[in-house]
Amino acid sequence: MILLGTDIGGSSVKLALIDSDDGCRITARGSFPFDGQPAEEMCLQIRGAADEMLAEAGLNNGDIKGVGVCVPGNIDKDRSTVVNAYNLGFHNVPLKALVSECFPGREVSLMNDADAAALAEYRAGALEGCENSILLTLGTGLGAGLILGGKIFLGGCGRGFELGHVPFRNGGDPCTCGLKGCMERYVSASRLARDGARELGDTFGTARAVTDAARAGNKTACRLLDDYIEDLSDAIAGICNMFDPERIAVGGGLSAAGEILFAPLTDLVERKNFYRARYEIVPARFLNDAGVLGAALSVCLTNA
Repeated sequence: MILLGTDIGGSSVKLALIDSDDGCRITARGSFPFDGQPAEEMCLQIRGAADEMLAEAGLNNGDIKGVGVCVPGNIDKDRSTVVNAYNLGFHNVPLKALVSECFPGREVSLMNDADAAALAEYRAGALEGCENSILLTLGTGLGAGLILGGKIFLGGCGRGFELGHVPFRNGGDPCTCGLKGCMERYVSASRLARDGARELGDTFGTARAVTDAARAGNKTACRLLDDYIEDLSDAIAGICNMFDPERIAVGGGLSAAGEILFAPLTDLVERKNFYRARYEIVPARFLNDAGVLGAALSVCLTNA
């Protein structure tokens, strides 16, 4: 079965055609910039990009059996409307209906991007076989997807699972959501990038630049990374206390940092969690493909 997975991000929209009968194999990829265009215009662009990908793969529009879409924001209980996606400027946008208009007769699903990534990692990635586990995505913000009892947890009232906006520091930095001191302000990759630009200069204004400099022995970069890992370990230790997960997968660009991140992080979480347990903290498998894969797989859940 050919499915279209679509991952709408703050700067680009990524798409992939996925053969769910062949190990979730990606048969074609596409993307286009997101620069604040209205949702209606963006959906037309998704249809156009899909047509180009179909042609590339030697397929036609009728071969798509379902369309899965994920966004960095919370979805209403009916899984049809983007209630708030601050990085997109989407508020109460009926995105499922808009996508359905561009793909008539197809099953369409809508979900949060971190939930989609967690679903992909659970079905075929770093969380496979772990029925109680969590994925953290460290990027522009902090995304989190929680697997409980082998299912994506979508909130007791269906509003979602917004770990990134858990209060983390009283009276802290302003967040895009309008609150202050949210967890994502302190443990997202953006935090490390901001610190690098401020203390090392603009050429170090990415999380990767800071981790590379730390690996090379730059003392300031080492201090910035240590401070960041201290906060991240606080957050993960709290998660362990709440959910006692079988495994924690870390996605986003920082997941490629390797032992300079994961070794001290695992040690600190062991010291800080209530159980003094050594939790398994691993890099996510799918990285940039997790959103499109999980969005597409969510169509199968809708049909189940």
